[in-house]
Amino acid sequence: MTPIRSMLSFVGGTVVLSQLFLSGHSFSNTKQPTQRTSSRVLMHMAPPSKTMSVAELEAESEQLRIEIEELRKEALSRLEALSEQLGVVETEPSKPLSTTQTGDDKDLLPAPMPITFTDSTTSSKKSTKGIANLLDETTWKISLSIGREPGTWMPKDWGKSGQRLNLSFTADFTPSQLFDRDDFFRGGYTNAKILNVESNQITLGPSLSEGQRSYKVKNGGWQVTRGDGPMGTDLLRFFIEVDEEITHAGSDVYIPKGRIYCSCGYFPFMNNGGKDGMKDAVKDEIKKIEGEIMQLQKKKDEIKNPFNLDGIKISSEIFKLKQDLDQLNQRLSFAMVRQPDKQLLRYSPDGDVGLTKEGGVCCEVKKGPVVEYHILGRFGVVSAQKEEK
Repeated sequence: MTPIRSMLSFVGGTVVLSQLFLSGHSFSNTKQPTQRTSSRVLMHMAPPSKTMSVAELEAESEQLRIEIEELRKEALSRLEALSEQLGVVETEPSKPLSTTQTGDDKDLLPAPMPITFTDSTTSSKKSTKGIANLLDETTWKISLSIGREPGTWMPKDWGKSGQRLNLSFTADFTPSQLFDRDDFFRGGYTNAKILNVESNQITLGPSLSEGQRSYKVKNGGWQVTRGDGPMGTDLLRFFIEVDEEITHAGSDVYIPKGRIYCSCGYFPFMNNGGKDGMKDAVKDEIKKIEGEIMQLQKKKDEIKNPFNLDGIKISSEIFKLKQDLDQLNQRLSFAMVRQPDKQLLRYSPDGDVGLTKEGGVCCEVKKGPVVEYHILGRFGVVSAQKEEK
């Protein structure tokens, strides 16, 4: 309750008590004093001096009511003046909020937007797409072909027979942060996420001497690194961890116990809708210059005199165009790496990112303080969602 309302309640209470006090004396036969001030109420407690009639008592009571009302009005006016000096504003009872804007609140800030909560199961899988999260919540089938490869640092007798191990597993690329540090990733675990291996197992294909077998594996991690590939392309890196050595009986090829690392090209198509914009533009420019060279060459062939000035000018133009053509061919080679042919890529279900259909597989070998990555073979990928369709 505000100060004004408290004081009004006090004054109103005084009026009620005074009226009750006066109404009680209206049934007495005592005469009231003639003094008409605010102390008159207190003087009623003194013994009456003489007896008064009922009419006189009623007139006296009415006069008292009038005086009390005047006192109440005077008190209210003083309280209001005091409130204005102190800057006290009387608050009114709360009213329902209105959506219409009045003249008084035009200068106020707009009301904040209400906070709403949505079910995560109904929201989009990838609320905000970025270069590094295009694989979030996608599932891929990964096939490993393990065997001796050129440039491997594995022992000389490893895979010498030419045999290969064919393995496969299905992995979910989750958006959950990975906090297990690994030097295979740039920054250890910066922007690395958890790779979930379905059923936590990898399947080894049959050989001539053995049938198909399954091995237990642990979940791993994955990361997209920008500019680490050839000519500044992006790379996808991921790993899984096997609990035991994987091999066939009598084979000289094996996968050592521990983490198995994979990497392949990562090509986002967020801005061009999957079109080979850069590559197509360079090809068109090459065709245009080749056409100009052919036309100039025809004009030159028509000139019989080799020392003709026009012939010399045409030869100079052809030479410059061939230099431009060489530069464009270099740019095309660069574009072929930056934007590989679609036949070389495996696309995500949304088609917004492509992975090279083949990548490299290696294992970590520690030699004292030195860490080496030895080539184990290669792998292929395909979207599990597309395969189901």
